[in-house]
Amino acid sequence: MGDSGNTGLGAPELASNEALRAVAAGAATLAQGAQGDGVRALQEALGAMGEAMKADGSFGPKTHAAIAALQAAEGLPRTGIVDAATIAALDRRLGARRTPSLDEAMARAAGLSPEEVAALGRKPSAVQASAAASRHDQGYFTDAKGLPRVVPGAELDLDTPPPAVDSVGDRPATVAAGALAADRSARLDEVRRALGGDARALAALDRLLAAGRLHAGALLPNLATMAGVRRDGRLVLEGGIDPHLVLAQAIRHVDNPLRVKQGARHGTCGAGTMEYVLLRADPAEFTRLLDGITRETGEVTLRSGRVLRMPRNAISRDASGRIDIDRLFQSALMNHATLMSWIFDYDNPEDNDTFWAALGGDSRVPLGNFTSLFQDIMGGSYTSVSALLRSGASVADDVAGALGRGEKVPILLKWEGGYHWVAGEKIERGADGTPASVILRNPAGSDSCQGIPPRAPLPEGCGRFRMKYADLAAHIHGASIRG
Repeated sequence: MGDSGNTGLGAPELASNEALRAVAAGAATLAQGAQGDGVRALQEALGAMGEAMKADGSFGPKTHAAIAALQAAEGLPRTGIVDAATIAALDRRLGARRTPSLDEAMARAAGLSPEEVAALGRKPSAVQASAAASRHDQGYFTDAKGLPRVVPGAELDLDTPPPAVDSVGDRPATVAAGALAADRSARLDEVRRALGGDARALAALDRLLAAGRLHAGALLPNLATMAGVRRDGRLVLEGGIDPHLVLAQAIRHVDNPLRVKQGARHGTCGAGTMEYVLLRADPAEFTRLLDGITRETGEVTLRSGRVLRMPRNAISRDASGRIDIDRLFQSALMNHATLMSWIFDYDNPEDNDTFWAALGGDSRVPLGNFTSLFQDIMGGSYTSVSALLRSGASVADDVAGALGRGEKVPILLKWEGGYHWVAGEKIERGADGTPASVILRNPAGSDSCQGIPPRAPLPEGCGRFRMKYADLAAHIHGASIRG
């Protein structure tokens, strides 16, 4: 799948403008003599960075000089022309200006004002010198071994299955793509530096390079943007997430989407399926959204114009068995898709959004809500097809048609007395051309393939299984189809 058509921009003053999104995607440039809303948005962004200029929408000598100065400071060719590398550098600088101070980050974690946090270090020595435990502290000096872990450690994060194992053929083959362009080579170096000595992430990055996936499109610019913008301070303070970890896990997910897991004891099969399908269909957009929700603002604008936000209580690690970016991204998707997200945030520890849990008893996302979410994120038009209104065979035929066009299709199956979202990956046809079986993937990341519906595991495991087409028609409840 291609990586074109994405913005790579996190700063709202840039990402909201169509002309600047085109520049970020490498589809256009802005130079002296240009006019319009794109130039005006650019000038307003430069003004936010301290440049003294009037945002009149006309790219004149002052705008040219400001861009050339920015390029010189960033080590880019000093052309004065706004290209993808230049707009990404401006985006990084805008993001860095929004990074909270240590006092602000500590204040959010402690529920205090920044002034109160700063004052803690300026208390009179007489107060600091008191060695006796106050009555408020007494009773809290307990054996630490008996205390629950407030922030669990990171989940074991192995490369399973090995990246070379792919029975469906979704892994791009190594291609002779030639050397990267100079500006892209510089962006790749930024990503490498941010990864430090993370050998597994560096190996995944090398595989993406060898497959030609970094030579064009927005994937590399988006990864470089992630590398250049500091993450939300709460990730470290509340979640114990090291600064480079979000970037490293994102690169390894793009390299091998089979790493995505739904999480034990969490009803996030729809969100896990959405994450997996997005990684397969448009990895550059996945990195842009993950970058946005893990910044200090905790939000990013979707292709539909709506906003995806990460619930605060998704930051702390839980016992779901998911690595960090799966928990963060899936929680944001659940918050966006649940019935009353405009009133109640999705509660990751409790796996509900209060109102919907009261109605349904769990965190189920209805078919229509999921299709709306899919449309918001993927762009374009999607339709819910349901076996409540048509025969299962008719719904399965729609799925087979979409899979035949190379699409990845979210499918809701009747599953062990309930319902479960899975990703449809490939249709297999018999000698007469009729559908014989379908390849699907369980977002849990594993599947014993026991019980209902009947199915058989694929060699690499990690949730992939094969189902007879007749069984798909008998057990399908619905799907989200393009068009």
